[in-house]
Amino acid sequence: MNNTMKRLLLSVWLLSLSLLSAVAENYPYKSDVLWVTVPNHADWLYKTGEKATVEVQFYKYGIPRDNVTVTYEIGGDMMPVADTKGSITLKNGRGVIPVGTMKEPGFRDCRLKATVDGKTYSHHIKVGFSPEKLRPYTTMPSDFKEFWEKAKAEQKEFPLTKEHVEKYSTDKIDCYLVKLQLNKRGQCVYGYLFYPKKEGKFPVVLCPPGAGIKTIKEPLRHKYYAEQGCIRFEFEIHGLNPEMTDEEFKEISNAFNGRENGYLTNGLDSRDNYYMKRVYLACVRGIDFLTSLPEWDGKNVIAQGGSQGGALALIAAGLDERVTVCVANHPAL
Repeated sequence: MNNTMKRLLLSVWLLSLSLLSAVAENYPYKSDVLWVTVPNHADWLYKTGEKATVEVQFYKYGIPRDNVTVTYEIGGDMMPVADTKGSITLKNGRGVIPVGTMKEPGFRDCRLKATVDGKTYSHHIKVGFSPEKLRPYTTMPSDFKEFWEKAKAEQKEFPLTKEHVEKYSTDKIDCYLVKLQLNKRGQCVYGYLFYPKKEGKFPVVLCPPGAGIKTIKEPLRHKYYAEQGCIRFEFEIHGLNPEMTDEEFKEISNAFNGRENGYLTNGLDSRDNYYMKRVYLACVRGIDFLTSLPEWDGKNVIAQGGSQGGALALIAAGLDERVTVCVANHPAL
């Protein structure tokens, strides 16, 4: 077999593998099945008293499955208890579930299950009833603004330290370990600051963490921010140096983050002593720090996070008018 023929066969073989891969990954991505749910109101919203229905379709390998039994449980938001249970059998790959209605503004939660080829699949949807009429359970304290303005002003006087971290610096970016003191007690937060290694003025990005007592994992995983021209500050909220080992963080978390003593409820009976008050102020302190940098472009301040970090990004945007962009991924607190 000559070299030309070998190259031709190799090309055919590689093309075949590519086509097989494309077929296998064609649809849907990451799962063999796809739920399609279509409410009788396209925006999933209803007025109180209106009845909602949802058409359910179930696909496997992109093909609608017939005679599949779908069981459902329906209840109030977060569904502590289901008030309606039932099942439907899909005909021509489709079936309709009566979700019901609500007399008061809120959401109906519908959880679906189907067993196909010996495997059970789940899906979860919600519909809203006059959600624009929902009102907070609590009222705004009369001194809300004064309380936070005073707290923010008090922490401006405290020092910070910044030291270069060679192991996280590259030919394109510089990394610094930053320690921000928050109060007279010496409580602080730590974080990694990443700079573009070039002249110029740049947007700043504040990145509070997700929930838990844990180190900042793999600081270089977000190096592209600095590489693309942003100054990014990712910080922890417990005053623990991220240079500590994973084992040390785990020991501290085991000791101080159980259900009986977790930080999210620590001091909850006092607005002055609540643990998260310090965390919220740490977000503002981080913005103070970032906007003090001579390399800041003087305009763009971005708060970004996911889960607990998403909630903290929203809180930072609410507490500090310097925030110009807020990116909150699935915020939870």
